[in-house]
Amino acid sequence: MTAVLCVGVAVYDEIFALPAFPTRPTKIFASDFASAAGGPATNAAITIARQGGDAALWARIGNDMQGDRIVADLQRSKVDVSRVRRVEEARSGISAVGVTGDGERMLLVFADPNLDTDASWLPLDDIAAFDAVLADVRWPVASRAVLARARALGKPTVLDADLTSDPAALGALVPMASHVVFSEPALVQFAGEAGSVEERLRRVHDGGAHELVGVTMGDQGAFWVDGSGFHHEPAVSIRAVDTLAAGDVFHGAFALAVARGLPARDAMRFANVVAAVKCTRWGGGSTIPTAEEVDAFLARPPAALSPTKDFV
Repeated sequence: MTAVLCVGVAVYDEIFALPAFPTRPTKIFASDFASAAGGPATNAAITIARQGGDAALWARIGNDMQGDRIVADLQRSKVDVSRVRRVEEARSGISAVGVTGDGERMLLVFADPNLDTDASWLPLDDIAAFDAVLADVRWPVASRAVLARARALGKPTVLDADLTSDPAALGALVPMASHVVFSEPALVQFAGEAGSVEERLRRVHDGGAHELVGVTMGDQGAFWVDGSGFHHEPAVSIRAVDTLAAGDVFHGAFALAVARGLPARDAMRFANVVAAVKCTRWGGGSTIPTAEEVDAFLARPPAALSPTKDFV
């Protein structure tokens, strides 16, 4: 079985279905509720496991009730949690997420500063057993250490290059990964707004020893630059119900495809489809699809999709 290591953040999401986002301080009555483990690396690991890969997560959480729930959710998806560290006197990260009927979301996020950044305990020698590594930008000390060792071992490395409050951390991590896939805001943060998407991706690609540099752009699909040029994979037409965790799911599916040795086009298409299926299901990371559910989605006739919104 293809094995992928994910390193980064683990949080707990409390998700509320809202009629609309508030425009002033008020009380809103949610029509539905869900809760699930979340965070880029965590959702990526769950995606990999549910798509038939062998996933492990290296992360830190508090020794609290939310931490118990995070571990339980990961174990239900058969993610290896043996290196998820419980930090005494710290609280696990938590998010309150509002999701409206069109699938858009708004987050309130808490990250405990007592959740130390130490990564010296990580078993870097274990990286040799994995086929690929995925890192997010939320625990940069660990991501740097893992990406460096994986690269030294000749392993493919995927960076989930998302928007961050620490641009310097993003700047340090991007050159270390063989495959970098930005969110659209993170590409602006890293490469600026000057030039076309192609020009910005080429600047990043040509500035490091990257196999691929890409960006996901919602209903415009995914774009990337590799050794053969500039490419585009269109979005999948769906009726979007909930876009929470979709970017994390995309990165997890993409990392699994890279680990399996799929060509870039096939890897991007696979990631597009898995993320799209997630968006048709309400509940954040709790509804990340299995491989069988993705197969069922692909087997449906186009008319059954009733698209009202494109998303990737």
